[in-house]
Amino acid sequence: MNGTADRMDEMKDDARLDGMKDEALLVAGQAVSLRSLVADRLRLAIITGRFRPGQQLRERELCELTGVSRPSLREALRQLEAEGLIATAPHRGPVVAALNVEEVGQLYALRQVLESFAAREFARLRRPADIAALKAAVKRLDEVEKAGTPLEMLEIGTAFYGAIATGSGNPYLAQTLGALHNRIALIRFISLHRRARIAQSFAALRALSEAIIAGDETLADRLCTELLEAVGATARAVVEAGYRLPGSADDAGLAA
Repeated sequence: MNGTADRMDEMKDDARLDGMKDEALLVAGQAVSLRSLVADRLRLAIITGRFRPGQQLRERELCELTGVSRPSLREALRQLEAEGLIATAPHRGPVVAALNVEEVGQLYALRQVLESFAAREFARLRRPADIAALKAAVKRLDEVEKAGTPLEMLEIGTAFYGAIATGSGNPYLAQTLGALHNRIALIRFISLHRRARIAQSFAALRALSEAIIAGDETLADRLCTELLEAVGATARAVVEAGYRLPGSADDAGLAA
């Protein structure tokens, strides 16, 4: 974990993320695939910081929180481990994966290459259904910009980037970006607590959408690259700070 787990213990008691509550983890009695539902609940708990990077995931506690048996829980944990959200630590068992600065830099470098390519391809193809999905995502951005919670903005931002990935016309690219976004979701969630920077971030997303809709491949590529260079710097700062919430409204950086 390269020291990241140790930094989690230093977090201030009052630095609470605006996200998931314990009662939202309960899945017993819901008529869907139990493994998928447990995995979804635990994934959201990790993404919103209910379970911190480096934190040990004790089966007994998780069974009590979710209301499911150990076999069902273990299936869900294996799924999350395959997604890279959970790691198995010697003598500790499953723990929430904790990315270090170097790993975050590598992930965002990959994201920059893939997402910029997706934006260029989307601008080239401009299929009507995909354009409609992108416009719908931008409309939702407008609705939550001033009063939305960090979790709402994370979900809508993910939908925006998902629309770009789908618009590329390459399902393998979309699948790869989806998995990558899972790995960095907590970092993005923390960065969305930087309220002073939300307007700047959303303006960059709108400019990107306009370039795609206009069919300007070169501009879409450039804007996406510039955006991801900025959010990559923010992501590294989040990890360097030990996944803490921003200390003030003046923290620099775009929402990652």
